[in-house]
Amino acid sequence: MQSAFAPQPHRTVESFQSGVRQVCGTYTVRTARAGQGGEFPFAARTGLLRGEAGAELAYVRLAGVEVERTAAQIRADFVDHFVLTMQCSGSAEMTQGGATALLRPRDIFVSDATRPSRFSFAGDDAEQISLHIARSEGMGRLGKLLDGPTLIRSDSGFAVALKVLMLRLARQIADAGTTHASDAGGSNGRIEDDASTHLHEALFAVLASALLEARTSGYASRDTHDRLYEEALCIIHRHASDPAFGAGEICRELGISPRQLQRSFARHGDSAREQILTTRLERARRRILNDQALTVSEIAYSSGFNDLSFFYRAYRRHFGAAPGERR
Repeated sequence: MQSAFAPQPHRTVESFQSGVRQVCGTYTVRTARAGQGGEFPFAARTGLLRGEAGAELAYVRLAGVEVERTAAQIRADFVDHFVLTMQCSGSAEMTQGGATALLRPRDIFVSDATRPSRFSFAGDDAEQISLHIARSEGMGRLGKLLDGPTLIRSDSGFAVALKVLMLRLARQIADAGTTHASDAGGSNGRIEDDASTHLHEALFAVLASALLEARTSGYASRDTHDRLYEEALCIIHRHASDPAFGAGEICRELGISPRQLQRSFARHGDSAREQILTTRLERARRRILNDQALTVSEIAYSSGFNDLSFFYRAYRRHFGAAPGERR
């Protein structure tokens, strides 16, 4: 799907910030600390597809950064739309209006570009596709369903349908010859057949049902243990690369007892200790495969491990191979 957007690569924060401005509006970009080893090497991509009928989709691929949109940036910007963000790979912590959600692959987060927000991609190589919905159309079609941020979980049938429709829309615009925001002096392409209109209508119909389901039985109404589990995952996502981080830090940040934390994870067949280890191993693996400039030991330390023997044993047990075998 990435090829449909012909994304522009960025090797510096400044370049990426400019790319984000072209596809999503003005944001502040900060590199996220990797813990003991300093900062992750910076690499990102951005792309934009625009259809003549008004459809607009943005593509972002990034790792090791935090992206924030402030009230001052909103006032200085002319962006006025809702954003339907689909997590394609990796993970991201999305925060808006006091609500925080950890997005896993195929999760969808609906937010408002005119409200302050913060997105954290602390180390994961993450891909997202975002559909921009003009405020006038969104409010006209969906009204109060768009009040406040909403998480549409990947296990919802509506999330599956929305993914199919968004990817089909992106491919349709690309095939119609739509140019990309990364191209200098680009102009909108044409979508001339009725299929685009039917696709557009189908997408809004499914989105309305997805938002209604999420509000009645989804993210906002999860019980206490589910909310604690989600919040704990967000904390792990932020701090796993710190070798001193452990379950005790999660309890202190959430203000709960170790027993409460244990029960929350046990409901999902998980434990905080295993989740921390898995997060560290997954981050180390991505960097081992993609960053040839660092040694395996350097990557292990910067991913939160302070014992190389333990790292090698855990890595082989988890992935079935030694760290250097597939490099």
